[in-house]
Amino acid sequence: MDKVHWQQQIDILQAIADHSGAVIGAKDLAGHYVYVNQQYSRLFNRPVQDFIGKTDEDLFSAETAQQFRRADQLAQQSSVAISVEERVEVNGIALEFLSLKFPIRDQQGQLFATGLVAADISKLKELQRQLQSLADHDPLTRCYNRRRILEIAEVHLKKARRYQQDFSILLFDLDHFKHINDVYGHAIGDQVLVGFAERVQSELRKPDDFGRIGGEEFIALLPDTNAHSALALAERIRLKIADWQFAALKGSRLTTCIGIAEFSLQLQRMDELSAAADHALYQAKAQGRNCVRMY
Repeated sequence: MDKVHWQQQIDILQAIADHSGAVIGAKDLAGHYVYVNQQYSRLFNRPVQDFIGKTDEDLFSAETAQQFRRADQLAQQSSVAISVEERVEVNGIALEFLSLKFPIRDQQGQLFATGLVAADISKLKELQRQLQSLADHDPLTRCYNRRRILEIAEVHLKKARRYQQDFSILLFDLDHFKHINDVYGHAIGDQVLVGFAERVQSELRKPDDFGRIGGEEFIALLPDTNAHSALALAERIRLKIADWQFAALKGSRLTTCIGIAEFSLQLQRMDELSAAADHALYQAKAQGRNCVRMY
């Protein structure tokens, strides 16, 4: 193949690299850039020449440079391309990339460089997070839905069993909620549920979790909390709901019953804890509502 043909081949490959939309680069084994395409240059707002001969430590934050270097070293040890997700800040915005990194060898099979082809997947990852949020949260109150809150409960219980830590749950039921829906309409009922969830969550700690398990029933998960501390919290919440002046109810009083159960030798599974809290909740209803009962 003559020199002209070789140059044409190089020009073709360069054009493909620059118009592919992918971020493409290569570094020597010590991490110095030997090639970047135009997309690499545009992404980081630096001329191509600024990269050549420099390392990631020269160009990026220490955290980003370490992340890139670890992946490069893994690729050098592999016989095939490896896939990694990488995060890098560009102009103050965190971007996420799916990167293929691969060893580059000469005709004798000697490793001499590491290659990179990366695609910006930031929008895809954000969409995934949004879809996951929709799957995990109640669409009305935005607290966790039944499936997700019970999954989280199992994590708390596993930790409580392993380390013999305190763990309690609060089970809530809004008093006479059917009457609210029947008299004032479901739109007002929905507003009540949203306001109730907001008021309960304002009393919870950061480690606590809160979810809607159906209708007007909610649950709070309280790690590192014994039953007596849970009782004090439940009373604060009960009073806060009873003091809530919701204008749309035209003077009608909104109250809640709360049942409490604590992790113990007798109550180690979530179904056992839920049944115990439900029993305490039933007692609260039977004793006139607007009250808290502990199993």
